[in-house]
Order: sequence, then structure tokens, then C-alpha cells
Amino acid sequence: MNELKQQHDMVISGTGQGNILAEKDRARILVVSDSHGGKVMFASIIMKFGKDADALCFCGDGIPDLLGMLEDSLSREELSRNIPPVIAFVQGNGDQSSYTLLTNERIPVSVPILQTITAAGKKILITHGHRYNVYIGTKELKADAEKLGADIVFYGHTHIANALIKTKRGGAQGTKQKIALINPGSCSLPRGGLPRTFAIVDVFKDKPIPEYSFYEAKWNEFEELTFVPFCPPAGEINLFW
Repeated sequence: MNELKQQHDMVISGTGQGNILAEKDRARILVVSDSHGGKVMFASIIMKFGKDADALCFCGDGIPDLLGMLEDSLSREELSRNIPPVIAFVQGNGDQSSYTLLTNERIPVSVPILQTITAAGKKILITHGHRYNVYIGTKELKADAEKLGADIVFYGHTHIANALIKTKRGGAQGTKQKIALINPGSCSLPRGGLPRTFAIVDVFKDKPIPEYSFYEAKWNEFEELTFVPFCPPAGEINLFW
């Protein structure tokens, strides 16, 4: 990514990249959340998976890690080459509403509570989740996503990887309209005995439901960071059961 610029919709991207993402037949999105100081982990994920992604969505609690990684990319050419062309992000309960991106100049960055982007014709809602009581379920989050007309939701906060496909209310008669709610887990501080995780989501213009996969970040016997496929627990997550 050669241009670090926050657009009017608060997405960081090159000029026109948002339109390109929206019009793709297939879009691959790297979804990360809750880095909580893990800038090195964040950069390692980008180095491995960013080049093949059309967008990066960060679900909050670690905005300084995201911006620090972007600042590092200015002096690390290989890292810069692997940063996706569109970066959408939201404020977590541990983040501020504004920061400064230090490039060759000081660039103010506003951090929204909610963000929507369009990828391959599908509307994606990005939020941290702390305002929707996601510790006890996704009912409130799903309801708001339906009001906003979202097809896909990315959220974090629980630090537990999870994916749900639910039926939209008020769909046209005879059709089965679905909404996907995907939590990538935490790439640094997982909970519930789960590993450090993130997600890759493929969105298709001609398919109602995205394809998604989760990855675990782990160190092997040689103390090298590796990434292996991970299958999260099935079903709704309720941390107060």
C-alpha cells in the first residue's frame, strides 16, 4: 500500500480503492481484532496474509497497533507491499476516538464506533461489539445490522472466535435471506482456553453467504511463529452461561 490517507468515509485507502472493492466479483478480507499491544503479531499476520487480501478489517481494541504497523511500513518495503489496499477499522472500548498517524507529516485519524464497507456487492458492518452486549449473545447486534441493511457483520470484544449464519427478519416471501456474523477472536489475548486467532473471509457477488476460515497463530518447536487452520466452537457464545 503506497498511500496512507483516511478518506471521507473514514476508511484508509488509496483513491478509488473502495469502489474497486465494492465492484469485485470476489473479495478476500482479512479480519483481525483485539490485538491489545500486539503490534509485532499484527505485522506478522499482514506479512503472511495481507498480500492476497483485498481489504483489512480491524474490529478494535488495538488501534495503536494498527497505526504503528502502518507507520513501520513506511520504512519496511516488504511490509508495505503486503498491506491490503483498503483498511477499515473501528473503536474498541479500550481505544480512543482519534489518533495521529506519524508519516512524513502528522496525519489526524478519526476512529468510528461503527463502519460499513461494500465488498463484492455485499454490505459489511464492522463494530467492536461492546455496545451490543455480545458477551451474552448477538441478538442486539443482529437487530442493528438488519436495520442498517448489512449482509455480513465483523465484531470482536469477546476474544473468542465464532461464526454464525442467521436468517434475516422481513425477507422477501419465498426467499431465505441470511446474515453472517463473524468474530475473528483475539490475535493476542484469547479467552476461553482458545488460541490466538484471526479470520479470512471470501465475499462473492453471486453468493448470499461468504466463505470463511480461521487461523491460529502459534510458535513451533523452533520458536518460529506459524499459522495453522483453526475450527472455532460451534453455536452461539454466551460468556455468562
